[in-house]
Amino acid sequence: MLFNYHTHTSRCNHASGADKEYVEAAIKRGIKTLGFSDHAPYLFPFTDYYSHFRMSLDEGYEYVESVRALQKEYEKDIRILCGFELEYYPLYHAREMQFLKKFSPDYLILGQHFVGNEPNGETVRKNQEKYVSQVLEGLKTGDFLYLAHPDISGFEGDEQAILQAYRRLCEGAKELDIPVEINLLGLRGGRWYPDERFWKIASEVGNEVILGVDAHAPEQFLHYGDEKKALELVERLGLKLIDKEIL
Repeated sequence: MLFNYHTHTSRCNHASGADKEYVEAAIKRGIKTLGFSDHAPYLFPFTDYYSHFRMSLDEGYEYVESVRALQKEYEKDIRILCGFELEYYPLYHAREMQFLKKFSPDYLILGQHFVGNEPNGETVRKNQEKYVSQVLEGLKTGDFLYLAHPDISGFEGDEQAILQAYRRLCEGAKELDIPVEINLLGLRGGRWYPDERFWKIASEVGNEVILGVDAHAPEQFLHYGDEKKALELVERLGLKLIDKEIL
């Protein structure tokens, strides 16, 4: 693996390790470009609600300063980018993008965990049509580099409806020329994703595919088995794996 754009930090409250440790582990892995993309701070107007799985507003500034400092410190060893993972909430997205401009991020990736608008959003597992529609609406903004864990929903219910939703998502992403991510965290943890049903359809549609470590601890860069499993999936299904940097 020569590049990874999906890396978290302890600021999201469900990851561990110092920023520098992620960099050093990535170098040891042989990665040439490391993109940090921790969960972006999110502005929710007219409410005191704040979710626990993303950095706070104040931490956003410190996060960017830390990553930019590491860019300079390690510039001879590795290329470092500063990005965010972000959900698309129609009610708040325009305001959120204005806010994030303050940080001048190198890129954003779309990682949708809820449908609707947080804090009143619903989980995606029983809302496949809403999930697909909201994701495609988000991708159409042109604000996102790629779609992280597109099959994270773990859809439940009628099998045919699930397959139809997956196909609509794959075809929409293909039309927009946006890659979809095989998420290595899902492989490491034996989760319900990657969902082979989705990836069979992605192969048929011809989606471009990217691997994402989705690192939540530095040592996860040294878990080589997850990449091996992902490459086996790619080969078995004939997926179009991106083998060069996209940013």
